[in-house]
Amino acid sequence: MTASSENCNSSQSSLTKLAPLEAVLFDIDGTLCDSDPLHYLAFSEMLQQIGFNGGAPITEEFFIEIVAGKHNDDIARSLFPDDLPRGLKFVDDKEAMFRRLAADQLKPLNGLDKVRKWIEARGLKRAAVTNAPRANAELMISLLGLSDFFDAVIIGSECEHAKPHPDPYLKGLEALKASRDHSFVFEDSFSGIKAGVAAGMPVVGLATRNPENLLMEAKPAFLIKDYDDPKFSMSSLTGLAPLEAVLFDVDGTLCDSDPLHYEALREMLLKIGFNGGVPITEEFFVEKFSGKNNIDAASVPFPDDPEQGLKFVEDKEAMFQRLAREQLKPVKGLEKVTAWVEKRGLKRAAVTNSPRVNAELMISKLGLSDFFDVLIIGDECERGKPHPDPYLKALEVLKASKDHTFVFEDSFSGITAGVAAGMPVIGIAIRNPEDLLMKAKPDFLIKDYEDPKLWAALEELDKPGAEKLEILDKNIQQGA
Repeated sequence: MTASSENCNSSQSSLTKLAPLEAVLFDIDGTLCDSDPLHYLAFSEMLQQIGFNGGAPITEEFFIEIVAGKHNDDIARSLFPDDLPRGLKFVDDKEAMFRRLAADQLKPLNGLDKVRKWIEARGLKRAAVTNAPRANAELMISLLGLSDFFDAVIIGSECEHAKPHPDPYLKGLEALKASRDHSFVFEDSFSGIKAGVAAGMPVVGLATRNPENLLMEAKPAFLIKDYDDPKFSMSSLTGLAPLEAVLFDVDGTLCDSDPLHYEALREMLLKIGFNGGVPITEEFFVEKFSGKNNIDAASVPFPDDPEQGLKFVEDKEAMFQRLAREQLKPVKGLEKVTAWVEKRGLKRAAVTNSPRVNAELMISKLGLSDFFDVLIIGDECERGKPHPDPYLKALEVLKASKDHTFVFEDSFSGITAGVAAGMPVIGIAIRNPEDLLMKAKPDFLIKDYEDPKLWAALEELDKPGAEKLEILDKNIQQGA
């Protein structure tokens, strides 16, 4: 098959909008665990011991303003502006006291385990990005049972600039080999949110201890109280999820069945003397029968006798079934594409204008009975293809979004139906003329499932660089 450069380019660009979420980056203190009370206790006791603030305990407001989310060098300068070495020694001692407290008292944030499981189930990359010293970070991660969860731990003091600069988050993306356009951040402090936003990522702010009005000044995408917050559900993050589902036509898409339909029709039309007893051409078959439902097909030989027409197509289908049992073959590369779908755990449906008995026979013959989650028959919908109803019904049954689903189709009517249902359609030009198929506006055409253009496009689904995660903000703020 020859294809224009425009068609080749569209094969990649048309599907990249389905590219998946790649990575989630977490702060640690106040984000994985409610550690601020332990930091506050350590600071309060040690500052009292040295007579800071006239021996009066520091307030939580002072702690939030001077300490929360800050790098230790900055804290040391704030507390001991005229004696930095003393300040640095003080914060080192304070961190040692924090670690003693954490070993006994550190607890995960509510709902953290649910988020962890959601991320692991999707195979997302993950990093912890913190201004805490490495000894603290590794201790907290270990106590929370997350040592094997994170792919990288990024420490602010080991970067050129710590938070609120974006450097730690940018280093996290670099370590994960992830795109900021396909990643987001969980943060609980003003400086941390500011760093994530500056790195170009959506940030989910956790109002664990810090005032919401202060956090909102850093411009998070939205705020939650913890991971059990009702307005933060894992289902609301499905807008970030990768491709959800793939929908397949059957005839001409899973199998090269048109020659068998053509043979059955040609022989039966000859028997009734259609077209003056002259065999129909393949062009006539494509124009009048390919992809059509049986009611429309019946009107071709019997335009004035629907009852006789339907009896004719039923007999034709019986003949097709006999031929299919002996001769049906899969489209070249079908096993490769079904393995690709299965490997990613995608939902899948067969959506066809064929009678159910034909569809089930072909699917069984191809060894795909256990592959499909659902089989949708055009005649069992209010309208068959070229109307969108069968594809819309498939999305409803699969509980899949048209924005995260695409279609394989081989006929003009089928492509028209998929496009009308709002999904990208990959047209398969096995038998039908390319110029006819292109009139239905598929995203691109392939010859079969081994076509290099198909695999170039599918590989884009596993790469960064397409749609930004604006849907994160939009989806969850609707529930706020």
